[in-house]
Parts: sequence; structure tokens; C-alpha cells
Amino acid sequence: MEVTIYGDIVFLVNFCMDFLILWITAVLQKNKVCYKRIFLGSLFLSLIYCIALIFPVFSFFCHGVGGMILFVIGIEIVFFPKTIKVLLQYFLIGNIVAFAIGGVAIALFFVTGMATIGNYFILNTKQFPIKILIATICFFYIVIKLGENWIKINVINRRAYCAVVLKQKGIKIPLRMLIDTGNSLKDPFSGNDVIVAAFPAIKNLFSKETQIYFFKEYQNQQKFYEYVLQKEKMLSLHFVPFSSLGKENGLLLVFEPEILEIEGNIKSNISLGIYCGSFSEGYDGLMSPEILT
Repeated sequence: MEVTIYGDIVFLVNFCMDFLILWITAVLQKNKVCYKRIFLGSLFLSLIYCIALIFPVFSFFCHGVGGMILFVIGIEIVFFPKTIKVLLQYFLIGNIVAFAIGGVAIALFFVTGMATIGNYFILNTKQFPIKILIATICFFYIVIKLGENWIKINVINRRAYCAVVLKQKGIKIPLRMLIDTGNSLKDPFSGNDVIVAAFPAIKNLFSKETQIYFFKEYQNQQKFYEYVLQKEKMLSLHFVPFSSLGKENGLLLVFEPEILEIEGNIKSNISLGIYCGSFSEGYDGLMSPEILT
């Protein structure tokens, strides 16, 4: 069967889909890249794809490894990732988004009356591509805006976290810890490695009065720490000096937990520091990757 391919339709569909994929990838990565670069990247990908359809010598870029290489080049054009790790992250996110968009688009094709003959799709041009593109773009804009944090926490950065269980005074507290390569803090008094947990995540270890006081005075770290030292005598709290970006000298209030399980394994010689605040990215604290080894 002879199949007629309209170059302008193929180019328009690919350009819009590439733009949508690259834009959603930028949103998920919280990369405020300008639309001009997304436009140029989408234009490049669409042109190469159309050229590959016309000239068989370039068909390598239409599928498989060639398609992956082409997408990597598009990522370089749009995002300029500085490291291989960042490049692979963009590549992974982009492919997840592409598979999701492809699934929704195919579903919309059938809903709007597309028929199939053999291995070819026969499209009703009155319904495609405008209605399909508009519906797909609107759908994914809503989904990404509603589920951005969940996707980033549970899909993209899943391997950057580990499960920790703190057991203290008969209380069991599950924690989601971010593996932070910049966190190499040690307790100079005990020699223990120090992991850091936000106070709201471990608040049940403290009295109701301390919890109420935290929400009143959390912006005044020194005042809050002094209050905790006076009121919470059962945790054997003490200060550990630390330095971080934007704060050359600071003090962190720490204690040694009774039981600490990391990824199901009980760990000893680890102290827990109390961060006077909370983390906004869906995790409860920070720990060094060296603790996992």
C-alpha cells in the first residue's frame, strides 16, 4: 500500500512534541531556561528527523541508538549540562516524559476516531494534528503542575534518598534522608558521623511544650537550642561546631540515638543533629554517603 507523508504535518507534529518534552523536562528540573533555546532545540530535532525520513542515509537517527544520540544533542543545545551525571539525568527525565506523552497521544488518537490498516496509522486530518496537540499539551500542563513535586521526589531523585528509622524512648520515627555528598560532619567529642534531621520530623521525641516553643521561636535558632538544652534532659544533648555555605561558623545540637536503622541495617557510632527548620523538597534530613558503606 502506498502511503503519502506530508512533510509539513510531520515537521509540525515533531516540533510541537519535542518542544513539549523539553519544556516539561525543564519544569521538572526547575531549570529556568529561556523559550528561545527550547525552540532552537525542538527545531533542530524536528529538522533532523524530517531529513532522515527523506534521505535514507540518515535513517539511523529515526530509531534506536541513533534516536538516543539525537535526543542527547537536543539536550546539549537546550540545557548545556556541565557534567555527564546531569546530562544522564536530563536524558532519563526526557525519556520518561516522552513515553508518557506518547501513551496519552495514542489514546487520544483512538478516542478521536483514528483507524488502523495493517501496520500503518490512518489519520483523520480534520482532527489531527491540531486537536490532538492542543489536548495533549493542556493535559500535560495540568498534570505536571499538579504532580511536579511528587514526580521529582518519587521518580527522578528516588536513588538519592535512603530510608532511616529512629527508635528512641519507645518511639519509632521513619525518616527519608537525602544522601548529601557535602555532608561529612563528625562529632569531635565521640568521633561519630553526624546525620541531620529537621526538628518537625522528630518532634515526637520532645515534649509538647518544646514543640509549641519551636513553632514560636524557630527563626531564632540560638534561643530555641538554649530552651531545648534546659528542658530536654533525657537526650544527652550537646553542641557540635560546623561550617557550611553562607555560614562559616555555627553550632548544631546533637544527641546519640538509642537505635538507628539505615536501609534495614542497625548502625552504631552515629549521632543525630537537630536542624532548626524544615526541608522543602520532601525529605527529612541529610546524611553522608559514606555512612552507607
